[in-house]
Amino acid sequence: MNIKSVNRLILSLIMLGLLSGCLGLGSVDLSMGLGADDEEDDARLHYYVIDVDRGAVAAQFAQDRVLRIMPVKVSPQFSGSHIMFKIADNEYATQDNHQFFSKPSELFTYQLQRWLQKTGQFSQVITDPNLPADLVLETSVTALYGEQREAFSPQSALEMQFFLLSESSEGSRALFQTGLRIDIDIEKTTPANVVKGWNLGLEELLATVEDDFSGYFSKRNP
Repeated sequence: MNIKSVNRLILSLIMLGLLSGCLGLGSVDLSMGLGADDEEDDARLHYYVIDVDRGAVAAQFAQDRVLRIMPVKVSPQFSGSHIMFKIADNEYATQDNHQFFSKPSELFTYQLQRWLQKTGQFSQVITDPNLPADLVLETSVTALYGEQREAFSPQSALEMQFFLLSESSEGSRALFQTGLRIDIDIEKTTPANVVKGWNLGLEELLATVEDDFSGYFSKRNP
């Protein structure tokens, strides 16, 4: 091959490279790479927790009023590990790869104990069934989902029932009960947004329960 042929070959290769760049032929591999990364991210497990904090601890605590918190009961349709969306009147859908760090019952029980033991309304808040207690709190979660029905705005729905019982050698007696529901508006029904809404909602619910308990005990001990 003579020098002129070599020069023509080099020139042809250069022109081919420039033409490929203009036509975007090199973009195929890049877009495929981004797609693979997105799919990998979607396949990654995402874990969420229910976490609220009352903040300051009460300056004074009640005397001789031990409260035992029973494990929070969660309605069967919401007791699983996955985040749940309501997509029709009687239809729910689990969100694949988006789940609680531990069982919802355990998360709610811990948050309830942590909040109430800071209120000062009880001398001690326990969960051990083998320890003596003056009062027992039974709690159930009856709604725990993200609203995704077309006719409704995006929301985090949370509904809870609280039952305060006395405990004595003669058995238990109902003292106080209340049911509370809150629907927190969110920008879009995504698992992360729904969990943030639940945290905000639980904070409001527990603050309300605290006020209700305060009113109840003040009437008994004016």
